[in-house]
Amino acid sequence: MQTNRLIFLNILIVLLIGCKKETNAQNRDILDTVKTKKIEVSKTNYLESLRYKSFVVSCGGGCAMTYIANNVEKDNSVFKVKFTVEMYTNEQLSDTYNETYLFFYDQTGKISKIILEGTKNNALETLPSGARRSFIEFSQNLIKATSPDNQNKSEENKFIVEKNPKKVNLPFSFYDYFNDDYSESKYPNYELKPFLIDFLKNNSYDAETYKGLVIHSDENFLYLLISILRGDSEYFVLVTTKNNVIIDYKEIGLIGDENPVTFKILPNFIIERYNGNGPNLNALEKFKINEAGKIIKE
Repeated sequence: MQTNRLIFLNILIVLLIGCKKETNAQNRDILDTVKTKKIEVSKTNYLESLRYKSFVVSCGGGCAMTYIANNVEKDNSVFKVKFTVEMYTNEQLSDTYNETYLFFYDQTGKISKIILEGTKNNALETLPSGARRSFIEFSQNLIKATSPDNQNKSEENKFIVEKNPKKVNLPFSFYDYFNDDYSESKYPNYELKPFLIDFLKNNSYDAETYKGLVIHSDENFLYLLISILRGDSEYFVLVTTKNNVIIDYKEIGLIGDENPVTFKILPNFIIERYNGNGPNLNALEKFKINEAGKIIKE
């Protein structure tokens, strides 16, 4: 593997960048798959939206990388971005390491150079066109996040397709939901956007079908109950978000075998979990969504 990386260094001068799939210079958002990883993001709140922003570029020949931004800092017109780099060979993760780049802009806000920290290499001059284009698109996201028009402007919802979703009434009881035959008129559900599906897949919820029910929605927070159908099993995962950033998630229900785990979500956002499916069960355990959107043990 070290030999391969040295070859890539000679070809690209800086470490190759690429993607897990052979796509060409597309920006997409993904979340770190390590659930317990604490990420220091930025010194300014308006850069918070850039957490987990990544770009992917194919390097061909079965080799690819994904660059995931996990720390963003700004000093005047220079951004310092630390990336976690995931290297793939034949679509299998083969190496992970960190790289830091400095993004420089001119007085008009146009990117002027992108330097790999510790070197004098300008990515705008040394990288192939596809990789260079990915860096430029990422640089545009950086400068856009700090523009006056965007600092106080909410991003478009990136979790569900519907722009004005209807909330389900609380309390939400799986027992009632099941007895109502999953009525879409009573329990409206919505198609998930790719960002949220990627997040679920990266956290071991790869499935055939996903749908989202809105538990809560206001100017800042969006809470979703996600139904994930995989084979004969249906998982129910509660996802909490704030300002287009996922705060927390938890599997609260699973049906499809002889020992289903069901749940009820109360108006105060207390979640009760039960063994079995019935009207008057004793709670197995309780959780609560706190004011910050975290799902904690009650």
